[in-house]
Amino acid sequence: MADAVLADLVLASASPRRRELLEQLGLVLEVTPANVDETPRPDERPADYVRRVAAAKCGAVAGARTADAAPLPVLAADTIVVVDEQILGQPTDEADARRMLLALAGRRHDVTTAYQILFAGRTVARAVTTTVWFRSLRPAEIDAYVASGEWRGKAGGYAVQGRAGAFVIELRGSHTNVIGLPVAEVLADLQALEALPRYPPPAFGVRSGSP
Repeated sequence: MADAVLADLVLASASPRRRELLEQLGLVLEVTPANVDETPRPDERPADYVRRVAAAKCGAVAGARTADAAPLPVLAADTIVVVDEQILGQPTDEADARRMLLALAGRRHDVTTAYQILFAGRTVARAVTTTVWFRSLRPAEIDAYVASGEWRGKAGGYAVQGRAGAFVIELRGSHTNVIGLPVAEVLADLQALEALPRYPPPAFGVRSGSP
């Protein structure tokens, strides 16, 4: 965890992908994962569910910060894959991952990330949806992907930035949203809140001689 005095942002998420997306922009993060119940409520619409969970994560982490903590923006997010109005969360095992890939193959689905930012008594809440089309997948491809293990911990059972990128024939909307965070929208909201006074760092934080 970064020193809170030097941090730019509190990330209320354990997702390594969200962390990487923000850190590659040179942001210094204080990572504080939220522990909230993510069980969908009966008859809860996917859009309502993802917004509720993001708000709960943000509120839990912001509420736990002490009065003497650095006045940093708190960012929380939740990402879901939706097909036929059904939420595909993170697969529980290989059989579940295979079921999800079969449901997505040869058709389109939506990936929605809801996020909430709390800073200086102000709140921004937004949901961003990206539409993704998968080509038809051969059984051997599904078997190989499941065997790769890349699906573990991924909503919908795939990682668009990994091997599953070969399954995508069209993507409309934010690419980073499918990875786990719509970075352009998040940055715009943080800047509108004047919550990132040190952004961007010189060369986005890349040291001289680094690739």
